[in-house]
Order: sequence, then structure tokens, then C-alpha cells
Amino acid sequence: MTIRSIHIENVKGIENQLFELNIIPNKPSLLVAPNGFGKSSFAAAFSGLNSVRLTLAKEHIHQGNEDLQPKLSITISQDDSVATLSADGTTNAISDRYDVHVISNRLIAKSTKRNMGNFTTASASIAIDPFVLVARIPTKTNFLYSFRQTKSTFGANAKILRNIDQLLIAPEFIEEIQNLYLLLDKYSGIRIQQKVSSIIGRINQETGTADSLRLWATNHIAEDLGNIECINTVSSLLARIDSTQQDRIDTLLNAYQICLNYSQDKETFKKACKYRSYLNDKVRYEKVISSFDTTWKNIRPTESGGKLIVEFPAASNISNGQRDSLCFAVWLQKVNNAQNRKDCILVIDEVFDYLDDANLVAVQYYISNLIKEKKSLGQKIYPLILTHLNPIYFKNFTFKDQKVYFLKKSKPALNEHFKKLIVKRSDPAISSGVDRYHLHYYPSVINLRAEFQSLGLKETWGDSTIFHTHTHGEWQKYLNGSDDYDPFAICCYVRVKIENILFGKITLEADRNTFLTTNGTKAKLDIAESAGVEVNETLYLLGVIYNEGMHVKEHIDNSSPIVAKLENLTIRKMLIESTSV
Repeated sequence: MTIRSIHIENVKGIENQLFELNIIPNKPSLLVAPNGFGKSSFAAAFSGLNSVRLTLAKEHIHQGNEDLQPKLSITISQDDSVATLSADGTTNAISDRYDVHVISNRLIAKSTKRNMGNFTTASASIAIDPFVLVARIPTKTNFLYSFRQTKSTFGANAKILRNIDQLLIAPEFIEEIQNLYLLLDKYSGIRIQQKVSSIIGRINQETGTADSLRLWATNHIAEDLGNIECINTVSSLLARIDSTQQDRIDTLLNAYQICLNYSQDKETFKKACKYRSYLNDKVRYEKVISSFDTTWKNIRPTESGGKLIVEFPAASNISNGQRDSLCFAVWLQKVNNAQNRKDCILVIDEVFDYLDDANLVAVQYYISNLIKEKKSLGQKIYPLILTHLNPIYFKNFTFKDQKVYFLKKSKPALNEHFKKLIVKRSDPAISSGVDRYHLHYYPSVINLRAEFQSLGLKETWGDSTIFHTHTHGEWQKYLNGSDDYDPFAICCYVRVKIENILFGKITLEADRNTFLTTNGTKAKLDIAESAGVEVNETLYLLGVIYNEGMHVKEHIDNSSPIVAKLENLTIRKMLIESTSV
């Protein structure tokens, strides 16, 4: 199932925007966009989903206008089938199919007031919002299972049964049995009761020890018990989760006891399962938190007001990395604890961008494990990781099979002829000429038309003069505010122009020759500076811009990350100033 697109209307800074993404499940998906683009608006749209509608606070509605109607739609496809699921102020078809979670920074500003007699003072601090792990703790309920009573009900040969006290509280059993209630309901049927009574009667007619009775039962009634669907299904569950490797007859008889206990008081059985699920979840949360060595800070899950919460110390008393990675791990555990069987959309709002290396590895470990867990259950999960850091250049992310999507699609795009030139620039037939005369400044010209033609490149660009006329034309488009310029041509123009300006300021012929024969723009800047030219720091800073456009990676969007930089108003100003004579 692919998420083809996400459409957001009237949420924070997004008025109406369609994101065409084609996100595949069970892969870490990095959604890249520059700061100020609206990543928090993207996250807010998903965060506002509840089970029945999309609900946003006034400050999260576009322009704070409550007359506007926020809406979130996702279009999904599988094979030839396409469907659009929407959520607004009255409906929510998304949560019918997906379990949605949003992880974001939990820091909040906290004000403390003090009454000082005739006046009041206030101090501000940064706190961490308490984390609600379980919104409603279920009523404490135990199973109404009595081994003595069960044996009394069974009859003379009850010694064939084993005590299932510990089995009833096993975490794996609790998780799985809750999915079988409809099947367990069938145990009370008249036909099944008649079959069970007949089987028990046959057992009670035999004589011998418990072991000899089990051996007899294996040969004479195991098949009959296994033909009762509810008993057989529960028996298979027990065999799958049992570490003691019990015989088939034991799992069948244990399953009989479970079905019997369920039928005697269904509501109590269900409530007991729900309460045991809560206790199991609580243990998992405690385990995750303890793995961060936070005992001295007294961070642990606590029951308060009918909820299970975890409270954090003041932000000043816990490191940023520890705080963020701990919050992240606890939230992922909350996702993993979800008891439904729906696929999951997990939106992670820039949690990764400010972690140090160790904590970054830790949170990626938790995500990888979550994907593995969901896949093992036959479920799909879509981890949507919002970030402003392009992973192509910032090696923050080391997932084995991560996918990268750019939220901000730019109209300016890499010219295919320019792309071919960058890809083939290292070909021996043209490498030295292109590097010197096309991609860097050189006072004379070169004609490589024949070589360009043989390599399938644009023939006229083999003439370096014509090539530079092209890049200058693209630069003029950029200056005039057009949106159809080639971002790679802009990068090339800027680099060549900066080198041209610096070359013109070098006075000694020896230094000029060294400048021309030196490889790399940064090295050329150093040569110019050593020759007495005042080189503005801006020229070094812009290296990350103009050098980026000289390299192409296959099968990814090469244009969007560069355009995001070129469209930044400060960068635009720096580029214009640096290329002005």
C-alpha cells in the first residue's frame, strides 16, 4: 500500500497544498524541507486527528481564522486500486484505516509567580510537558480462575489437568487472546458443550496415573478435542508462545480450561485481560526508561489521576540529547503498545535534527526495531521523518534502506543537457578541458564541439564561450525573479564569476598563473588571498552553494535542495553581492 499524496488545507501556515510523495511502507521516509517551509504545519495536521474528526486549536488553524475549515486527505494505492481518505471537522476516514502518531519536541515555557507583599514577581523557565502514557488506567481485575474449582468441575480424573495460573498472566498470551473473543464465544454453543462433555466423560472412565492418562488421551481423544475450533485455535496459540514445549494434549487441555474460564464470566475475563495488558505496558515503559540510566533523576512512570504518566525534571536538569532521545523512545514504545491491528502512520517532527551522534544512533535503533516489530505482525508502518537537513549532504541518517522525499518541489529544474555534462565531465576526452574552461574561470576559450558530439552532449556547448553565454542567461533569469532557471547553471555562473573577479585583482603574473593552474575554488581563494587580494569571508561561505551544483546523484531529486538554498533571501543577497564587480 503506497501513500501517493498528502493534501493539507487551512492548517497553520499551509492554506492549500498537495504533496505528491509515493511513500512506500516499512521504510524510514525522510521528508526534507527548509526551515520556515511548514514542516510543523504538516505535523500539526496529523496531530489534530482523533478517532472521529480533525480537531485543531485556534492557533493551529490557518491565520487563526476559525471560519476556515481545516482538512487532511491522503491518497493511497495498491495494485490498480486508488482511494482517498479524508478528515475534517466532522468526519475522519483516515483513523478508520490507520493508527496515527505524531512525535514532536515536548519543551514548554513555564511561568512561576511569587507574591512579594504589595507586588508580584514572575520568573520564566523551560519545562518538559508531562507525557501521558495511558490516558485511562483500567479497573484492577483478576481472572476468576481456581485450579481447585476447575478440577472439581472436571471430575474423577482431574489430575490430567495442569495449573494454568501463570499462563493466564503471560504477556504473549494476554496480547493474543484478546483477538480471539469472537471465537471463544462459540464455546458456549450447545453442540460444542455436548462434545466437550462427552470427551470429559470418556477421560473420567479411565484409570491410571496422570501421565498414563495423558498418554491415553493423546491416542484416543486429542483428535476430537482438536476438532473443536475454539479449543484448537487457543491450543495453537499456547504451543506458539510456550517455552516449556508441552505436549499437544497438554496445550489442548489448557485451551479447554481457558475456554471454560472465559465462558463462566466473559466480562470479568475481558476486564482481567485489559488490566494485565496495562501492567505489561507499564513494565515495558519502565524498561525503556531505565535503559537511559535516569534513576538519579527519579524519572519513572507513575499513576496519577487515573492516568499513567511520566514527568521529567526541569529542562536545565537533563541534557537535551538525553531528554529528546528518552521522549522519543517512550513514544515509540507507546506506538508499539497500541493494541489495534491497523497500519500505522508515524510523523516525527524534527526530533532528529538537533541530536548528537550517539543519541541519533539510539533513536534510529528504536525506529528500526519498531519497523521490524510491525512487519512481524503483518502490519505496515510509515515513519515520516520531517527534517531540514538534506541527508545527501548531512550524514545524520544511517538507515539501511531510507527513502528521501522533498516537500518543497521547485519549478526551477536541472537542464538535462547540463546534467549530462556534469555526469560525463570526468570522461578522459573532455575532463581537463571542461574543468578548466567550462566549470572554472579561464581567460582564453576552448572548442570541444567534436568531443561533445561524440559523447552525446550538446554540441554547441563544446565551445566554452557559448556555454558561458548560456549560464549568464540563466543568471539573468534568476536576477529577474523568474522561476524557470537552471539551478545548476546558476551555481556554475557564480563560481566562474567569483574566480573571474579575483583573477582580475591579482597583479603579479606568477600569482595569476598559479591561480589558473590550481584546482578547486577554495584553493584559488587561498591563492588570491596570499597574493594580497582581500577575499571576503562570504566567498568561502558560498562554497557549499556553488560547489553543490557541480555534482549530480542518480535517481534522486537533485534540483530541490539547491533551489531551496538559492531561493533563500539572504543567500540570494550574498550571491548577487559576490558577483558584482
